[in-house]
Amino acid sequence: MKGFIFLMLLLVFSCDKKEKINPGQNTESRKVENSVKLKVTDSLYSHPWFQYYQKYNPNFILENFQLKQTSPISYQESSVIIMNKKGFNEIYKPFFVFNNSKTKYLDFDSYQWTLMPDGSAGFEADQQVNLVDFKKKEAKQIAFFGPSYWIEDAYWKGDSVAVVLGNSYDKVPFIMKYNFNKNEVKNYEYPDTLKIKTPYSKFRLRNKGIKVE
Repeated sequence: MKGFIFLMLLLVFSCDKKEKINPGQNTESRKVENSVKLKVTDSLYSHPWFQYYQKYNPNFILENFQLKQTSPISYQESSVIIMNKKGFNEIYKPFFVFNNSKTKYLDFDSYQWTLMPDGSAGFEADQQVNLVDFKKKEAKQIAFFGPSYWIEDAYWKGDSVAVVLGNSYDKVPFIMKYNFNKNEVKNYEYPDTLKIKTPYSKFRLRNKGIKVE
């Protein structure tokens, strides 16, 4: 009987110690890695997202991002309206992030916010990240975030690799690198918090004429 009670306590303790998984990630067949650091390219150093945060955080160093997990890309159905289709709102077009050949783009805006009559953005609590194949006129959700995490910007490396730049309620930035040819996403996280008064996501909207609080 004592052995049974000890076993039950051990199981409860093990459940409490389960690893936390960030929203927006596919947990199926994931590989957790904590020692690999981000391979930095010049395009990331020159990106407005990095420059904005480094301006207020001089010690913000891209090489400090650590690989947390690698997993298959999880494609889900998407409800967003594809560019140039009936019902598409042109207000979102400047925010889409196209690959080099302009055949695909990332849309992480049209689900999250709508334009209010006064020109300000009205936000949903959640955010979809969608990959749109413009040639096939097909959209697929590749990530979904609750209110504690959000995507702020992105860029492409060629036509098949997209780098997605995010932040969190705890002010811990993260980077997700999608390789669509390999059907693989790598999630990197910064090991420290940033000093942030206004998140880059609001700066990005304001820079394109959208009012935000």
